[in-house]
Amino acid sequence: MNKKFWISIIIIIIQLALALYLSSLIADDARIPSHWNFRGEIDGYTGKWTGILLFPGINVLLFIFMLILPIISVRYRETPERSSRMVSIITNIIIFFFATIHIYTLLLGAELISSTGSSIYYIIGLMFILLGNILPKMPSNFFIGIRTPWTLSSEYVWRKTHKVGGICFVLSGLLMIFIPAIWGDNTTVITIMFVLFMALILYSFLYSFILYKKEEK
Repeated sequence: MNKKFWISIIIIIIQLALALYLSSLIADDARIPSHWNFRGEIDGYTGKWTGILLFPGINVLLFIFMLILPIISVRYRETPERSSRMVSIITNIIIFFFATIHIYTLLLGAELISSTGSSIYYIIGLMFILLGNILPKMPSNFFIGIRTPWTLSSEYVWRKTHKVGGICFVLSGLLMIFIPAIWGDNTTVITIMFVLFMALILYSFLYSFILYKKEEK
């Protein structure tokens, strides 16, 4: 196991410890936020103990999946050192993201903080910025990255797509942080931000097709 995976274990332990501590501050009939719409408004809730245990369970399952990835991934074996390093870093980022969202929902459930639409965008935006910096370094594989029929069929298309995709992810993250920070929860502005965000992400997939067609010629 790559040493960087220990960061994920530490994050999960801290997440569980904080969750159990906050459980004593949450009423038994409290509603824990579980879903947000594109405007950043909470539109789904769950019960106390589901809210406390759901995200740690997701993180544990994600961690186990990433650990067995070398066994089930054919291309992992082609670049084992590089793949191991990148997979562990991406695992740490995603597990940290889920842990942060989890603690945020429990703080809301305990009524220690008030909900704002911008907060969830800041967290997601940070994750996209971090992932955008990692994507260009990710070797070709069937499980992580911009996996289209065209990137998976060509090493050249994979590399170029992930360089452009990394930039798109970073720009998307910056949009999600700065637009709500400057204009607040204005519905029109948030809608424009969401459209721009989706356009950047979809462009990453379209770019792989364009590159593939150019290489084909």
